[in-house]
Amino acid sequence: MPFLTGDTVDLEPLDPDDDDHVAVYRASRNHPAMRVTGAYESGLTSGEARERIRERRSDDRGGALCAIRAEGEPVGWAGVTLTDDRARVAEVDYYVLPAGQGKGYATDAVRTLVGYAFRDLNAHSVLARLRADNDPSRRVVGKVGFTREGRRREAYYREGNYHDIDIYGLLRSEWQAHGASGESAEGGVDG
Repeated sequence: MPFLTGDTVDLEPLDPDDDDHVAVYRASRNHPAMRVTGAYESGLTSGEARERIRERRSDDRGGALCAIRAEGEPVGWAGVTLTDDRARVAEVDYYVLPAGQGKGYATDAVRTLVGYAFRDLNAHSVLARLRADNDPSRRVVGKVGFTREGRRREAYYREGNYHDIDIYGLLRSEWQAHGASGESAEGGVDG
């Protein structure tokens, strides 16, 4: 049953006991195309994937961790977490598997979670951290209305190389000014 519904996706709580959810979470960590910009050095077994989902769900900060379902099938996962309760800052992350990329699913999931963050978590701002060379993710956050706020140089180490991380942000006032659609003036192609 969907927790949140976007235009093209349903977001349902990521369940460590749902084999489809575990498979999509695991694939986001194991698929070679996903590992290029992902955060993990080694792949996950099904058991490890279940445990990671349980760990993330037990986080006592406010938020949502969801499977992304499109056309009846899980295509990825996404989450939003209130990372600073006093300043009301939330952070969003998302992964859509290669077969679902380029169809607007990531953009719709992020837009839906941002709306949830502002409406239900009372967030003042939402952040996204992306590897600087991840053009599809940059287009996703651009379409939702995020602005690049800065770069952490060589802040991410992967397989013997350092990579820059770009920080993107969206304020509640910017979201509201765009009619809560998040459409930015920059536009772009969905990743």
